[in-house]
Amino acid sequence: MAGPTRIRYTVILLALLVDMTSYMDRVCISVAAPALEQEFSLSKAQMGWVFSIFSLAYFLGQTPWGMLADKLGARKIVTGAIVWWSAFTALTAGAWSYVSLLGIRFGFGAVEAALSPAIASAFARWVPVAERSTAFGAFLSGGRIGGAIAPPIAAFLLLNYGWRTMFLSFAGLGLVWAVLWHWWYRDRPREHPRISVEEADFIETHTQEEGADRGELAGPWALLRGSPRLGLLLAVAFGYTLMWQFYITWFPTYLVEQRGFSLEQASFVAGLPFLFGVAANWAGGLLTDALCRRMAPARARQLVGGGALVGAGVLMLSGLLLPAAMPGALLMASAAFAGDMMLGPFWASAIAIGGKSGGTAGGMGNAASNLGGFVSPVLIGSALDLWGDWTAVLLLTIAANFAAAGLWWLANRPRASLA
Repeated sequence: MAGPTRIRYTVILLALLVDMTSYMDRVCISVAAPALEQEFSLSKAQMGWVFSIFSLAYFLGQTPWGMLADKLGARKIVTGAIVWWSAFTALTAGAWSYVSLLGIRFGFGAVEAALSPAIASAFARWVPVAERSTAFGAFLSGGRIGGAIAPPIAAFLLLNYGWRTMFLSFAGLGLVWAVLWHWWYRDRPREHPRISVEEADFIETHTQEEGADRGELAGPWALLRGSPRLGLLLAVAFGYTLMWQFYITWFPTYLVEQRGFSLEQASFVAGLPFLFGVAANWAGGLLTDALCRRMAPARARQLVGGGALVGAGVLMLSGLLLPAAMPGALLMASAAFAGDMMLGPFWASAIAIGGKSGGTAGGMGNAASNLGGFVSPVLIGSALDLWGDWTAVLLLTIAANFAAAGLWWLANRPRASLA
């Protein structure tokens, strides 16, 4: 049993708050998209590239940042990342052209890419196996909180003060959390000045899942060669994010252009997927960890994640095809609840596969996700310029999500070893 301290829960709470800030800075540009299109005379395809260039940099940074976090520790990596992405958010306010927007968003993505793999590395050291799905659900719910509250705040700032002031206002949010993270977090539980011996012992004896310990740190290619399941997990991340990225980028524009919403209405509804995701991340994590006490962890992750992905596809398809504007939009938003129940189990699976290289494995999973995040906005924007048909384009993303559900089932087949 753990002793009287619960320092690991404070680490999880801080990670939640940092992720909340990261998503607020990331999502506010979706509300500013119509203003940016007008300011710089951008086509839909060009705006799609502004969205996607962030994900391209995010994709490229995931695995290197994960390896650095495994070697240097999450204390330095997370602190530096927060400071730098806040700086790039401020720089967005000074954009003067389409090319400058691309460059700034690329830099923003490159530094914010450090967060998730660094947190994966931190949780691999701090969070027992039986608590990991809940821990990741809590962490990721922070992003959904940020995504939920950012659109209405961004819309208010944009309508009253302009898009440049909007970005400057968001830029300072992260610095407080950078200071708190650096002050409170330690890379090894025993180094924390307030942890009890009992909790440190408990963490050290419960952070390795049977069959998951790979001994020394492993690089990405070694992990892929050693575990075909990791390759399947990467494909799941890519397929799911093709659909999910629509919420972060094009959903407000879709609501205005296709459903006839005002900007205020669209900003409210566009925040709902993130609000639903808060509850979903907690629910998915808690349900998975509860099932882990009754069955093999891989089986628990298989059931929760697979059901979540199927449910997300069904709800998104139903909302897309429903003629009524508000009910259809709400159904589409609710698909995020189902899909986000998969995220806690996803990160727990990555750590189980990676073992001591959990940050690297998590970074690879998030890299695959952001490759989908890079493809999705460009695909949607280019197809809209070509076809002018929202329904046909979104059907492709829904099909990718259903394919991800099948691959998830294969990636999480229970057996003695996770290799």
